[in-house]
Amino acid sequence: MSISVVMPQLGLTMEEGTLTGWLKKTGDPVKKDEPLFTLSTDKAEMEVESVVDGILGKIVVQAGEVVPVGTILAYIEGISENVPATSNKQPAVEAVPPNTPKPEVARPPRAVNAPTDTVTQERVTRSASPRAKRLAKELNVDLDSVNTGIRTGTISEKDIHRVATSTRPSSTPSSTHRQLIAERLTRSVQTIPTFSLSVEVNAEKLLISYESLKEKILKASGVKLTVTDLLLKVFALALKTSPALNAIWSENSVRNLTPVDIGLAVDTPKGVIVPILRNADTLDIPSLVIQRLELADKARGGQLSLTQLEGGVATLSNLGMYRIDRFQAIISPGQSSILAVGQIRKRPWVADTLVIKPTVMLNLSVDHRVADGAAAAVFLDKIVEMIENLDRAIWANA
Repeated sequence: MSISVVMPQLGLTMEEGTLTGWLKKTGDPVKKDEPLFTLSTDKAEMEVESVVDGILGKIVVQAGEVVPVGTILAYIEGISENVPATSNKQPAVEAVPPNTPKPEVARPPRAVNAPTDTVTQERVTRSASPRAKRLAKELNVDLDSVNTGIRTGTISEKDIHRVATSTRPSSTPSSTHRQLIAERLTRSVQTIPTFSLSVEVNAEKLLISYESLKEKILKASGVKLTVTDLLLKVFALALKTSPALNAIWSENSVRNLTPVDIGLAVDTPKGVIVPILRNADTLDIPSLVIQRLELADKARGGQLSLTQLEGGVATLSNLGMYRIDRFQAIISPGQSSILAVGQIRKRPWVADTLVIKPTVMLNLSVDHRVADGAAAAVFLDKIVEMIENLDRAIWANA
């Protein structure tokens, strides 16, 4: 019996993936739960395990190709007849009855110069949307060469992305992931109308809280508290009380969210990855630290699932450890804001007199479709108030 290995859907929004490499070659034995291949999406690169034992047979899709979810990638041979066709795990394979002809692989649109023999209907020339034209110019895609099949309608940005990805030269997995990140951030800059607000904050009470909590949390939970954890908590609580900012732009309208799911920008050997902390406003400090540590470790080890990268309303990006005073960050596609945090250091501060205080520069970038400047200013002011006048209730569960 043969089993077909397919491109899995690792998240609700995943429609296609880049097969970045095979970890086995034809003829190699394959064990259940053993990593079989690696794939990249626009959010992460990850390993996919086999759900059966067998021998890797014909490889259909080669490394570097972009294919839709469900596309057959290869076959595993020598499977027992009593192996179930489905699994409770996210499937990397599906059963194929004996002697069933192997279907053709569904390919993403490609640039072609002549019609294929299998197409019997006349191709229809499609116009491109203004955004698609701009993206085609950015990615150096010839609109006349876009194979749009026999469908009617307007060439979309998605068509351009697929052609650009499917026709680029083969590359290493790391460079492929870097290209995916570049395309995703380019899409953010091109599609999200962004404005930014900046403020300097007295961080004296933030540091006092950090010093008073770090030993307590280390002894109780065995985890190391960071200033980033406290900022994540403040950010989440501010979002909880700011419905205008706890929202995203979706299907041409503002969609308000109930949970407060926050992304954290994590530096990895393959570039920045943004895992999502779910319900961050409800987590006590030890739980938040544990979840942050787990997600950061998985991000650096390339072990995040796509569900751990999907969604989120906003992201916190902290570059203070690199002695950066102030920076402006790019909003992740699908989110509505990002808070960029610089280093905490001693600076002149005017209270009743001119004194020296530890301060931090915050820069909030916001999707203008979701919120206007006044709403964003009120939201940022809440963050400032929490940091400068920390209420012990914030850390009540610490």
